[in-house]
Order: sequence, then C-alpha cells, then structure tokens
Amino acid sequence: MPVWVAFESDQMRLYTYVQNTGKFHLNAGLYEDFYFDHTMTYEPLDQQAAEGAILSGVGRRDERSFVHIIERYRRDPNALSPETVFGHAF
Repeated sequence: MPVWVAFESDQMRLYTYVQNTGKFHLNAGLYEDFYFDHTMTYEPLDQQAAEGAILSGVGRRDERSFVHIIERYRRDPNALSPETVFGHAF
C-alpha cells in the first residue's frame, strides 16, 4: 500500500506530498532511508501515476495522531506546491 508520493529535487532532496496541507514537504527520514538504509520499498512513478495517487488520497495523515507534525508542515515556509512540482494545479 503506497504511503507517500515523493519528489526528488535537482539537489537530491526528497519531498513528500502531504494531503493535509496540499503541498510537498522536505522529508529527512525518507531521504535517509532512500539513500542509505533501504528499509522501505520504492517504485518510480511517471507524472500521471503520481498525480493519480495524490488524487486518490495517498499522503493523508491522521490529524489526531500526527497533530504536531501536521502543524509543523503547515508552518513550513519551504513547502513546494503541486504547481512547482508538476507545472500545474490539481
């Protein structure tokens, strides 16, 4: 079951889409796993599949269980919009 839609920037930074904010946020934990630990499974997606996964709800976090993380994401001044990542809004 997919957990995140991730975007790798030109600077090799990994951002994940968070449904609760509608934006991509830097994800240091995912970076660590993707480049070093390899404990999770990753599947490359083309733009159409990534957009479809986002529209289906991938990346939604429970507001009660992750309240502190979601609040931090909402205050994130460096979040990337879907327009920045995909070139258009949803």
